[in-house]
Amino acid sequence: MPGSASPHVLLAGVDDATEAVLRTELGGRAAVRRLPSGEAVPPDEADEPTLLVVGADVSAPAGLVSALQTRTQHLAVIVVTGRAGAGDASALSLLAPAERLAYVRADDPDGLARAARSLLDRLALQHAYRTAQAAAQRRLLSGGEVARQPGEQLFGPLYHQVLIGAVAVDAAGRVIAWNRKAADILSLRNDAAGRSFPLLFPPHVRGDLREHLARAALVPSSPTLFERLGDDGAAQTLRMSAQAVTNPDGTTHTLVILEDITSSTETRRQLAERTSHALLSGDVAAAMTAGDPLRQRLQRSAQAVVDRLGVAVARIWTLDAQENTLVLQAAAGPHGHLDGGRSRIRVGDPGIGLIAVERKPHLTNSVTDDRYADDQDWARREGMAAFAAYPLINDGELMGVMALFSRQPLPETAFDSLAGIAGQIAVGISQDRLLDRLRATTEALQRPLLPPDLPTLPGLDIVARYRAQGDSLDIGGDFYDVFPLPDGQWALTLGDVCGKGPTAAAVTGLVRHTLWTAAQQDPDPAHVLPSVHRALLRENSPFCTLVYALLDPSDTPVRLRITSAGHPAPLLRRRGGRTRLLEEHGPLLGAFRATDHPVQSTVLHPGDSLILYTDGFTEGSGAHLSREPEDLAALLACWTGPSDDRLADRLADLLFTDAVTRWAGRLRDDLALVAISAHL
Repeated sequence: MPGSASPHVLLAGVDDATEAVLRTELGGRAAVRRLPSGEAVPPDEADEPTLLVVGADVSAPAGLVSALQTRTQHLAVIVVTGRAGAGDASALSLLAPAERLAYVRADDPDGLARAARSLLDRLALQHAYRTAQAAAQRRLLSGGEVARQPGEQLFGPLYHQVLIGAVAVDAAGRVIAWNRKAADILSLRNDAAGRSFPLLFPPHVRGDLREHLARAALVPSSPTLFERLGDDGAAQTLRMSAQAVTNPDGTTHTLVILEDITSSTETRRQLAERTSHALLSGDVAAAMTAGDPLRQRLQRSAQAVVDRLGVAVARIWTLDAQENTLVLQAAAGPHGHLDGGRSRIRVGDPGIGLIAVERKPHLTNSVTDDRYADDQDWARREGMAAFAAYPLINDGELMGVMALFSRQPLPETAFDSLAGIAGQIAVGISQDRLLDRLRATTEALQRPLLPPDLPTLPGLDIVARYRAQGDSLDIGGDFYDVFPLPDGQWALTLGDVCGKGPTAAAVTGLVRHTLWTAAQQDPDPAHVLPSVHRALLRENSPFCTLVYALLDPSDTPVRLRITSAGHPAPLLRRRGGRTRLLEEHGPLLGAFRATDHPVQSTVLHPGDSLILYTDGFTEGSGAHLSREPEDLAALLACWTGPSDDRLADRLADLLFTDAVTRWAGRLRDDLALVAISAHL
């Protein structure tokens, strides 16, 4: 195929058995030869894909690095391990990125063959891509433009095939030509030539579009969004930019570049909606766990419902059990007030009183025909479209009722979110009525901070350790979580919120909820960490350090992507004991306006382990008696216990016991740790 090349397999320090395996497996598709010590790579092979296999007899891998460091773009490396005398092969990681570097045991010929075939396939694909890219670039630079005709004749074959729509229009806005992607987006047929381009859009858009094209004839336009309806009647959102183009014959036309971003726009809308609901949950959690009087906390919760959901009115009543009456405690929105005819409602009276009796949530987007909505004349006059009411019930006991009106229909997701909010408010009211408010609040908040049980993942041993500082009822700021993601990956996170007590608990709940919600939409660290960061800044909350890892247990070795935000460096322990720190990190969350968090990629081979921990393991007795993460790495490296299916459990016990013993009665911080090991 175009761009194909005969790959080379260079053998350095391999034994006869290894060479025989490679010649048998690869002899038909690659030139296999030994590379004697000090031999340079021939110039005619310098740009060819090359697989380097390094065996146990290479005593100085650094020499190979020096000889081959100018060829890393075309190079993949297999390190054959498992025999004494192989030297330190860590320098070989400089020759190839992780996806083109494999470690294979000397007694695993099948694994060696699989790794060699896989890396050769990867090299061939990369070489073909580079070759095609270079050919396309040469074609673009050749200047061989063709005559001004529709489609491929105007744009050229390459532009005609790209995945972005392109339409050429003349000075009068008539369509001259289009590529295949534009035909798909705009449903253009062969008879579209000469048709007015603005007429492809609805009347209310055409004026702006004509102005957009007119400006583009003078200066390239910036991307602008335009709405239209497709042939199937579905709404489309197109991002378009335009500029004047001069043809080789001197004529000019306007080139319009367009992308259909309907799907991504809807995805962002849904994400914004769900994020808003998650932030609403955080707002209410923060309000209901504050130290203010109950009425102030309920007013903050009602205001959060109005602000986050865009509703017109939100009200909260609490139950006066002695008088069997609902008492209005909070009202937010332009029509929110605590006096008037709805300030006290008997349980069982029409409307809100029935919600208290029936103890079932009620919601409708036809408020003027609803028997539960109080004062329908007012609702009709004010243009209200939706009404929702939720009984506030905690442990089977009625605490009150929450209700709201909206001028816009409410989506089902809002109703689901409000059910959770109602539960939070009910809990807050219940806690306020307890004689030992601090203890009740602490117990209610402590349960969701840490997951009760970690999941069981095939081929992995995963454990956690947690100990709050002292015997105080104050809730610590350390937390961890492991949860599945829609794409089959798993998220592993461990963090530390500044402070203790209910405030830290509320922030911890906000961080965990925001992190989980963001990861369900897009697990990429570049999306998840900024979401948590913005939530903390918005709440003016204490800062948070965090390690966030994505792992894919579906293959061996297990692939990992790790991001750290100001958190102690994770420990990566290889089978046999060699331990290193994953030191790349970005700033902590909630403290600075700008963030940049690099992502590290690694793998867990059978017998390898990853350990995440909080700073209690290094600063448990104060900074003046602290120790460094390198000390923890040394402790793991020196451990000589068995590498069985309980390896993570054993390493967690090692670090946890060491910390408790070292700090003893001087421990001034929480301890949290998560360890994960790949089974042999």
